[in-house]
Amino acid sequence: MERHLVLVGGGHAHMETLLNIYEFTRRGHRVTLISPSPYLYYSGMGPGMLSGIYRPQEVRFNIRKMAEDHNTAYLEDAVESIDPEGHSLTLRSGRKTRYDIVSFDIGSEINTGSAYASGGDVFPVKPIDNLMQARKRILGGSPNSLQHILIAGGGPAGVEISANVWRILRDHSINAEITLITNNRLMEGFPIRVRSLCSESLRRKGIRIIEGNTVKAFENSAAVLGNGQRLPFSVAFLAVGIRPASVFRNSGLATTEDGSLLVNAQLQSLSHPRVFGGGDCIHLNGNPLPKVGVHAVKEGKLLRNNLVSALEGRQLASYKPQRHYMLIFNMGDGRGILWRNNLVVEGRFAFALKNYIDRGFMKKFQVSGELTEDKEWDMSIKDCV
Repeated sequence: MERHLVLVGGGHAHMETLLNIYEFTRRGHRVTLISPSPYLYYSGMGPGMLSGIYRPQEVRFNIRKMAEDHNTAYLEDAVESIDPEGHSLTLRSGRKTRYDIVSFDIGSEINTGSAYASGGDVFPVKPIDNLMQARKRILGGSPNSLQHILIAGGGPAGVEISANVWRILRDHSINAEITLITNNRLMEGFPIRVRSLCSESLRRKGIRIIEGNTVKAFENSAAVLGNGQRLPFSVAFLAVGIRPASVFRNSGLATTEDGSLLVNAQLQSLSHPRVFGGGDCIHLNGNPLPKVGVHAVKEGKLLRNNLVSALEGRQLASYKPQRHYMLIFNMGDGRGILWRNNLVVEGRFAFALKNYIDRGFMKKFQVSGELTEDKEWDMSIKDCV
């Protein structure tokens, strides 16, 4: 009997399913992908795209073509609300879509608050394609004026963005100052060796680090800090705390306090078993996971198998997160900082390893001719150099 699987979002946890749609269609099932963008940009290579290490088409998947090439309907839309009792979704366009099984991988968003109301020179680092527009803005600045680049957030995203902004400026001989502002210590929560290496790398690049302060608002091309200080800026990046979309809480599904979809070990909603999820938008009940891409990628194969099983009434498998995982930070100068458990390594080898792993991941899922797509690269990068 044909049943309908709806995939909401083309995030990292859905890539295994999209790559193996034939497992569903050959069993007679129908699949629909809903996403506001035909592309998924890989977050691990986003800072490198910002600096020009990578072209946009090297860091993205054409999920629309990936779906349509495998007999999957694609809707360029977003889910506004869920009716988990009636098994239907209401989309931003007003359209309604019914499902037998639905899976969400819609990621997270930057908690901009009122700060983003400042205009077009402030760029949240999510979605990742914002970084292309930020690069265009930096390269399009007046060549004779001093630019002030500000990064709000001292976690991994803020550190990598700062380092890769430095690379843009160096490669294009742009006169600019870079300031990173964090309300805690730089890389709070990481081992002291990681924090020290990140701080040393940024300071060697001439990047100013302000700790123990925060950006309250942006007004008239100036950042207003928590202590009342005003810092002028030409371009600002928001790499502050992330939050899940509000769609789950507003639809009556079981969620955490912050609105993440609460799921069991089978990546299945605790309150509504026809709803599944993966990546940053979920909270694994009893075992909360850090919001890092490695978990979304690892969830992908199990989620794919469980979606097939759910459609056919078979037993579901349980996800067992790995205790230890590796993070490598791109420091913009051909060097990286690697952290895994008690191991911390800094240098060119670390970045080379990151580049090898990232390109291997991209190669597996870039099956839709992404590397031959030149138009967007020409428009967003080359025209600005």
